Amino acid sequence: MQVKESIKTIDARGMFCPTPLIYVSRELKKIPVGEKVKVLSDDKAFKKDIQIWCHDTGNKLISLQEKDGVYEAIIERGTGWHGDTLLEKVRFYAIGVKLHLYEYFFRIFKSAGPKYIITFMSIPEGFRAIDFLKEKGIEDFTTLPVPNEIYEFCGLVIGFKNKERAQEVFNLLKENKFGVENIHLVDRKKKYPIIAG
Repeated sequence: MQVKESIKTIDARGMFCPTPLIYVSRELKKIPVGEKVKVLSDDKAFKKDIQIWCHDTGNKLISLQEKDGVYEAIIERGTGWHGDTLLEKVRFYAIGVKLHLYEYFFRIFKSAGPKYIITFMSIPEGFRAIDFLKEKGIEDFTTLPVPNEIYEFCGLVIGFKNKERAQEVFNLLKENKFGVENIHLVDRKKKYPIIAG
């Protein structure tokens, strides 16, 4: 498919899952809905991974081609995933209500809230990571919706009181091939600066 408009290219050749998807996720969050990026990857798993990731995040896979062992994907930024079936939609919104109640509580009682948050490349990836952490006996985090200042559509983060603990868990997830994006500082100005990624 010929793309006439000028779009950013993400060259993820030489990177393996989930790294190409993390780069795609980060870049798509920087552009408006409807704009596109081109991704190049030579990871054999990329073809399947990008299709699943686009579905899970509500982004549109415009084209996916393979030439000489390199995949080229054109992805259009969407408005986020909200479920396909009625049951998925109900579960999605029920979880959202619960997470937003936690967020509201922490806005009122600021000292009770996390100081550092870890972002994920998709909602399902975040839940998969949470299940992994719980299986490992790690439960000293809070699950919250992603702040609008980081990403204006639905998403989730896990929060920690302590920077060292956030870094330790981030590294554990990264070592186990989870799609973690960044660690953000929860600051008073709601800028959420990235402190690791």
